[in-house]
Amino acid sequence: MKKFFIWLLLIINFGYTILVSQEKGKVRIYSLQECLSIAREKNPQIKIVESQISTAGAEITSAFGNFLPSASFNMGYTRQLNVESGQKINIGGQTIVVGKIEPNSYNMGLSLSYNLFDGFSREAQYSSAKENLNSVYSKYSYTLQEIELNVYKTYINVLRAKKILGARKQDLEVASKELERIKAKYQAGSLPYSNVLSQEAELANKEILIIQAENDLKNAKAMLLVSMGLNPELDIDVNESDVKTNFSDEEVKKFRNELGNFEELVRMALAKRYDVIALDQQITSSRANLTVARSGYFPSLTAYGGWSWANNEFRKFSELGRSFVGLSLRIPIFENFKSNYQIELAKAQLLQLEMQKLQLEQNIRNQIIQSLNNLEAAEKQLVATKKSLESAQKNYESATERYRVGSIGIVDYVYANNLLMNAKINYINAEYNYFLAQKEIQFAIGNLTNK
Repeated sequence: MKKFFIWLLLIINFGYTILVSQEKGKVRIYSLQECLSIAREKNPQIKIVESQISTAGAEITSAFGNFLPSASFNMGYTRQLNVESGQKINIGGQTIVVGKIEPNSYNMGLSLSYNLFDGFSREAQYSSAKENLNSVYSKYSYTLQEIELNVYKTYINVLRAKKILGARKQDLEVASKELERIKAKYQAGSLPYSNVLSQEAELANKEILIIQAENDLKNAKAMLLVSMGLNPELDIDVNESDVKTNFSDEEVKKFRNELGNFEELVRMALAKRYDVIALDQQITSSRANLTVARSGYFPSLTAYGGWSWANNEFRKFSELGRSFVGLSLRIPIFENFKSNYQIELAKAQLLQLEMQKLQLEQNIRNQIIQSLNNLEAAEKQLVATKKSLESAQKNYESATERYRVGSIGIVDYVYANNLLMNAKINYINAEYNYFLAQKEIQFAIGNLTNK
């Protein structure tokens, strides 16, 4: 019976191992939209900004609380342990015995206070907290766009590596068939053995390039998974149809015409980019903080009231309870230069933010210029690589025919084949570079969408 249970456990464990292995071996195919959606939910940068939103929300709640009255309630109990000694007092050297002293003592108190005026500090604090919350929300939107752009890049790199690997494998297949043909001709005595050696060397080089292409594809998939916030060890694939290629000349011209000139793009970026909006909101918040710091020079007025009670017994609340109201005026005369320090600190923070905005505007101009340059280069690459591919294809077909009839040697044939392979890879790169160039300029002007 014991052996039966041991064998049963082994079978269950073996079956579970097979299921886990099969689960790990499944290849999940992601669309571009799925990658963008997952990244918006699971990317660690999003989690960081979401925590900042929660903190900013708590800050504005605290700032709003300054407009509300504050209330506190206290309650206490005291028991005197040496009651006998408390019944005797010494007056002029004579000990006098007083009446009975109750050992128990109870007290309660309720106090309310309301800030009537504090130099506009609470209004400025609320304004600062509100603008800070808006700034964090704007930062959240900008972080989303940064993540989306990174997903576009990594997704494109996977497609690029995948297509290049496919082209390499196709080239290897053609080279393998050619090697078989050359061997057959060598055995028939129509070709020297050097042709076989040359083709074998060429085949080995192509296998090395395939190994490199496979490694590039694995690394590209890992980078895509990281940009999505997933485990880079997962086995995935991507949908090629989600990314447009084969751009026509009309589509290229239309996209370029819709952009407008450089200054128009700069104005659009400064008006729409969420990082600019977030910094403007931080500047507004900092100006409010300056008002808070200056409030230290103003008097403050507080209204207060409450109720208190104390007794040796826990009763007679109405008879012994006392109610009170009052006003408290505080006029700062000298506070050891603390208000002056707070004002100078707020001014410095405001100046830093204004300089950051100036630097950001310069960076945006630079991003737009570089994006336009990349777009122009990608446009030219599309035209050049298309022509190069057409010419390389015709040259390869001609070289193949001439090699078949023996008018050129194997070296010329291999050279023509390599030219065609390079032209194919250049065209693949040009198509995806143009797609990314579009996304980069859209990101630079604050117009990036996931459509």
